[in-house]
Amino acid sequence: MKRLLAVALLLSALFVQPVVAADKVITVATYNIKFLDAAKLPNQSPRKQRIKDVLSQLNADVIGLQEIDDRPALEAVFDKTKWALIIDDDSGSTQDVALAVRKSTLTVNGVSSDLDADNEHFLFSTSVTNSEFPNRRDVLFVELTVKETGDKFTVMVVHAKSRFGGRASNDHRRENAARKLVQRLEQDFDEKAFVILGDYNDNPDDRSLNILESGDPGKLGGPEVNPGPFLINLTETLCAVGHVSHGRKSNDISNGKINTIDSLSRSRNNNARGTNANTGDILFDQLLVSDGLNQLYIQDSAKVFDGGVAAEGNDNTRASDHLPVFAQFRFQGMSPGTPAGGIQLLAVLPNPDGIDRGNEEVHLSNNGADAITVTGWLLQDRAGNEFTITGTVPGNGMLKITLPAGKLPLNNTGDEVTLFNVAGDEVDSESYSKSDAKPGDVVIFP
Repeated sequence: MKRLLAVALLLSALFVQPVVAADKVITVATYNIKFLDAAKLPNQSPRKQRIKDVLSQLNADVIGLQEIDDRPALEAVFDKTKWALIIDDDSGSTQDVALAVRKSTLTVNGVSSDLDADNEHFLFSTSVTNSEFPNRRDVLFVELTVKETGDKFTVMVVHAKSRFGGRASNDHRRENAARKLVQRLEQDFDEKAFVILGDYNDNPDDRSLNILESGDPGKLGGPEVNPGPFLINLTETLCAVGHVSHGRKSNDISNGKINTIDSLSRSRNNNARGTNANTGDILFDQLLVSDGLNQLYIQDSAKVFDGGVAAEGNDNTRASDHLPVFAQFRFQGMSPGTPAGGIQLLAVLPNPDGIDRGNEEVHLSNNGADAITVTGWLLQDRAGNEFTITGTVPGNGMLKITLPAGKLPLNNTGDEVTLFNVAGDEVDSESYSKSDAKPGDVVIFP
């Protein structure tokens, strides 16, 4: 039966358009709320209400937060019946990083019911000195599940060393933190879907961000707009046209909107590199994503929040000296661990005409009527080599996966391919022999 289906699919399903089985847009944001302290809010009226208005207008599903004094500060501006508020209750720091997760759309995985972030929720809690990540401004990370689709992704929150005391004198601290973060991501998060959001205290042209974007620890600072290749900076294009997220004030408001563009911001920052000069308003707040999550990014959705309420008031009553930055992602998936239904290994091309590397293929079929997203699923060969899939298999259709060079080399002498879903369950396994792997032949599994 599979062979009959395979022939039909290979002839016709290449042109079938995917049908979306589930569709949920999630808004992810970062917001530095400048020394948010519940004890001081009564003397900063109307700051508390302005913060709540910003959060309401932002309407995000998950927000990475910086400069939070304690849990009471979070609960002063977030309704804890509607938000899961994750923070280290025992840090003693006035500049904690934290995470607010909307309960109606997302589930928090792997955190105790009291939502007290402990050492296991920070990347460097025991291995990095205070020089790279001051106090408890370590990298907080939490895995979330999209309730409607079952998709899982990880959110990380950072707050890099500030430029206080002189940019040039502490550049090395942000740069070393970036190198250590690259190393840890390569070690534990390779090919996973994640976003790193926060206040980087550098703009996308600076060396610390260029290291994160490229994965190269020796990368230099300088203007560029290249996506990745290690992490994709969704705010790179915002910086290129002059958007800023730090420093806006009430005189930047017009007709209820903040002018978030300072056309000289980028050049000021680049011209002053290597000095302790104050570079003025700047894009410090950014969202960097892995390739897996970038596949779900809604193009051009990354923006600086421009609601006037975010810049109203003076230094004591303003919501913050930062503006939120946000982006949207469209999740289309099935609940991890749910049986795969019609997903099967349909065929492979182990010996393409010409060069094998980068041209070998695996084809998946879907015998069900609904499309199924296979982003995060895993292919494994007999030797244990692995490749993580992205994409959707249309209902009653197929998905052709071209394997990158060196990722899952299919032997021309015969091999075995096994498919796992995101929960690690084996979905299908097929093998072929040397005699099957003729040059240019697609091997259809029976």
